[in-house]
Amino acid sequence: MTTKTNVDQGLLSAILDRLIPAVDDVPAAGHMGLTEEIVRLSGQQDRFQGEFESAMSLFDEFSPDFASLSEVQQDDVIRKYETANSELFASILTISYIVYYKDERVHKRLGWSGKTPQPDGNEMEPWDESVLDKMRTREPFWRQVD
Repeated sequence: MTTKTNVDQGLLSAILDRLIPAVDDVPAAGHMGLTEEIVRLSGQQDRFQGEFESAMSLFDEFSPDFASLSEVQQDDVIRKYETANSELFASILTISYIVYYKDERVHKRLGWSGKTPQPDGNEMEPWDESVLDKMRTREPFWRQVD
C-alpha cells in the first residue's frame, strides 16, 4: 500500500519489524500501525521532508524483494543499506524511533507516566533563596557599561 508521498508502507512495516522487534506484550513496530504516522510526520518536519521519502525509495531499489526475505537476510540487507547510505538510513531510523516512542503501548511497557512535567506531573521543591547567598557576596566580574 502506498500513500500520496509514494512511500511503500508495506516495505516500511517490514523494515520496522526488523529495526524494532517485539518485546514482551509490545508487538514489533511494523505490526503496531505506525507507518501512516511515520509518513505523515516525515512530511511535516523540516529535517525529514523529502529525505525520508528518498531514503525509502532508495531502499526499495536496493532490495525490491525485502519483505519476502528471511529475517537473517533482511538484517543483512539493512546493515548493507546503512553502510552504503548512512545519512538516509539515519532518517528512517530516527523518525521511526520518534513515532515508536510516542506510542502509549511503549510508554506502558517502559513505565512512563506520559504526564507533562508541569503543572500536573513532577512537583518542584519550593525555591530556596539561600542558594544565591554566596553569589551575592562576590565582587562583580564584569565591566560596567554606561
